[in-house]
Amino acid sequence: MAATPNKGPKVSTRPANSPDPNLIEHLYNNQTKERDHLQTSYNNQTKERDQLQTSYNILTEEKDQLQTIYNNLIEQRDQLQTSFNNLTEERDQLQANYNNLTRERDHLQTSYNNLIEERDQLQTIYNNLTEERDHLQTSFNNLTEERDQLQTSYNNLTEQRDQLQTSYNNLTGQRDQLQTSFNNLIEERDQLQTSYNNLTEERDHLQTSYNILTEERDQLQTSYNNLTEQRDQLQTSYNNLTEQRDQLQTSFNNLIEERDQLQTSYNNLTEERDHLQTSYNILTEERDQLQTNQLQSSYNNLTEERDQLQTSFNNLIEERDQLQTSYNNLTEERDQLQTSYNNLTEERDQLQTSYNNLIEERDQLQSSYNILTEERDQLQTSYHQLVTALTKERSDLRRKVEDIEERYKILTEERDKLRRALNDFALRLNSLTEEKGKLERQLNVLKRYLQQGWFYFSDSVYYISSTKKTWQDSRNDCLQRDADLVIISSREEQELITQHQKVMWIGLTDRQWEGVWRWVDGTRLTTRFWGSGEPNSYRGRNEDCVTVYYIKYVDNWNDETCENENFWMCEKKVTL
Repeated sequence: MAATPNKGPKVSTRPANSPDPNLIEHLYNNQTKERDHLQTSYNNQTKERDQLQTSYNILTEEKDQLQTIYNNLIEQRDQLQTSFNNLTEERDQLQANYNNLTRERDHLQTSYNNLIEERDQLQTIYNNLTEERDHLQTSFNNLTEERDQLQTSYNNLTEQRDQLQTSYNNLTGQRDQLQTSFNNLIEERDQLQTSYNNLTEERDHLQTSYNILTEERDQLQTSYNNLTEQRDQLQTSYNNLTEQRDQLQTSFNNLIEERDQLQTSYNNLTEERDHLQTSYNILTEERDQLQTNQLQSSYNNLTEERDQLQTSFNNLIEERDQLQTSYNNLTEERDQLQTSYNNLTEERDQLQTSYNNLIEERDQLQSSYNILTEERDQLQTSYHQLVTALTKERSDLRRKVEDIEERYKILTEERDKLRRALNDFALRLNSLTEEKGKLERQLNVLKRYLQQGWFYFSDSVYYISSTKKTWQDSRNDCLQRDADLVIISSREEQELITQHQKVMWIGLTDRQWEGVWRWVDGTRLTTRFWGSGEPNSYRGRNEDCVTVYYIKYVDNWNDETCENENFWMCEKKVTL
């Protein structure tokens, strides 16, 4: 048996610096696993990216749909707003027509009421004038009867008055002048009373007109305030709609900008996808090359590929994060669009409700307008009929008023004449009654004096004594008879005294101051009937008293000594 040679340690035949195939194989396998892991991660990331892209596309479509719905809602809202504005204008026009018709109806009603009141006032005036005329006629008849009675009494009194003296005529003339002045004052008082009554009626009429104008002003002020409130409400609604339109316009602009940003992101993702597809193709080619090339090249290529994959993985991670961010943004945008959609839906519903309300209000206003139009036509017809009737009635009333005014003037003149005649009769009656009383009293006095031997002349009664006394005793006798010695104030009175042909004391003396002749009532002598050469204080005697002679001459006064005894004549004023 041949000897087996000793086996020493196995000597490697590889070059010293050559790599270990097992290690290279192990590294290659690790790199392959790592590559596969990276490829798997890449595929997962690609799937996730595709899912995200799909979600993004879905969100984009949903956003576009929401944008379309939003635009439709905007258009629908604008259409509803236009319809609302048209209905508002139509409502305002109908309201204006309604207000015009209401004012026209109120004006016609006011005119009708004024005409009715004017007719009633004229009827009342006519009735009052008729009653006053009847009353005045009755008063006139009564006054006529009373006048006839008074005329009879007046005639009787006139006959008695005519029997009195001329002095009464003078007093009657003065009384007539005073009566004329009094009548003039009465007429002026009546004219002033009439003017006062006219001014009072005019003041009442102006007060009534002022009250009517005040009420119309208050009604117009109330209508103006209501219209101001409606205008403010409409202005507020318009401002709110303007703000909503601006907000929607802003939201629309933001959506346009977000859509542009999403389009840009989509384009970027498309480019990245194309780039990744290119990288995948390159990796596929490199994988094919690795299967044919040397392990070292494969290792290097795998290392580079790993680095590239790692880079791509990192890029994919970043892209995933970006896509996640975009997805979140799109989700938020979708939520915002959903919120806007809900708001627009609510706004659409509100606008639809407002539109329906406006339709109902328009229909109601149209019905009211039709009713008011019919009522206006009826009122217009009634107004024309009423105007025609009232014009005719007013013409009739004017003619009646003119007749009544004419009759009123005549009755007023007759009433004034009757009143003046009544006043004249009353005054004359009072005067005559007073005069009658005075005359009766004076006649009684006169009768008493005449029964005692006195005689009457020119408002005085005279007494001639049958005995003789001194001047002072004679005067004392006159004073006891409630008279005094005669005072001669006229030639007629002097002639009357001379006719008795007696030497009689008269009431003239200068006992107080020598040479200053005064009557017994204290008045100085003015009318003189001295005899020839009188007064003379014959033979130095103290002749301070005066007598009348019985001689035929009118100038027959003679101064004598007061202690002589003579007849005397007393005088007492009796005014008839």
